[in-house]
Amino acid sequence: MGNEKILVVDDEQPVREFMERALRHAGYEVAGSADNADAALDILKKGDMALLLTDLHMPGKSGMYLLNRLKELRLNIGVIVITASQNLEDAIASLNLGADRYILKPMRIEEIVHAVESVLEKRRLVIENREYQEQLETKVLLRTQELREALDNLGLSREDIKRAYIESIQRLTVVAEYKDEETGSHLRRIGLYAKVLAEELGLSADRTEILYISSPMHDLGKISIPDRILLKPGSLTPEEAEIVKRHTIIGADILKGSNSEFLKVAEKIALSHHEKWNGTGYPYGMKKEEIPLESRITAIADQYDAIRSRRPYKPPVDHITACRILTLGDAKSQPDQFDPQLLEIFNKCNEKFNEIYESVR
Repeated sequence: MGNEKILVVDDEQPVREFMERALRHAGYEVAGSADNADAALDILKKGDMALLLTDLHMPGKSGMYLLNRLKELRLNIGVIVITASQNLEDAIASLNLGADRYILKPMRIEEIVHAVESVLEKRRLVIENREYQEQLETKVLLRTQELREALDNLGLSREDIKRAYIESIQRLTVVAEYKDEETGSHLRRIGLYAKVLAEELGLSADRTEILYISSPMHDLGKISIPDRILLKPGSLTPEEAEIVKRHTIIGADILKGSNSEFLKVAEKIALSHHEKWNGTGYPYGMKKEEIPLESRITAIADQYDAIRSRRPYKPPVDHITACRILTLGDAKSQPDQFDPQLLEIFNKCNEKFNEIYESVR
């Protein structure tokens, strides 16, 4: 909390003093207060405030004016409106202008502290995610440059170039292993599971090979997710869950724009491997055949391995239990989220999945 400064704005001195005492008692740093919008803006323009608590109706320029100016200045600051106004239009207008919370007077200390904690945590997550995005862009540029240089310098036969190209793709996939040693084995198994399903389904050898190489890139976007969220042992907050869900879009963005069939398929899989047959998945809520076949195959492979594997938030389970959950569902997984034809194929060949899991560790 030490570096997160809070500004309190209210034209009534007793209210300002009450909020300052309550926040300091809770361990927060109240670095300033103001009794009007102009004075508040002078303080905020210095750029070192993390959170603003403001009234709406004050003499002179209103709190709504202050919110408008904040939006124009694009300051990275959380906002909590604390007001006696019970006008629904005021609440809607302030939230549309970027306020994170709207609290009515008379307020309780517990309510204020809880709101401050929640808004500051959301701000931390946004900042963390932005920093990871910047680091991600640098990493992707470096990996892309390395790949291009490697291919430009290869004076090899067509087949040798193909093998080198595939190896370069696999090395790109390995960046996800830096997050978690378990993830590396998980990615290698995904390609093998997907290959089994593709062969049982009767896909061509070329299409099966592309799926085998591309499916391990399904979670490439997770390199943008902060470790404190990705490796969190407990349940995620709604804000954390939304950040995790963005790995599908980020992964597709990393892979888009290539002429390679491997990367074209990998882009589709990265974007839609969390879509569900029943339409309850993300990021777009696609359903049934709207979801690319490669993504539907990867979804079953990914889910089987996730159920079987140890994760920060759960213990591993055995093969029989994993098959039962995939087929019949449980509290977190429903069978109608998978392509029924693929699920039927999985049930016929699931022993091959078990062999892969036990041998690739």
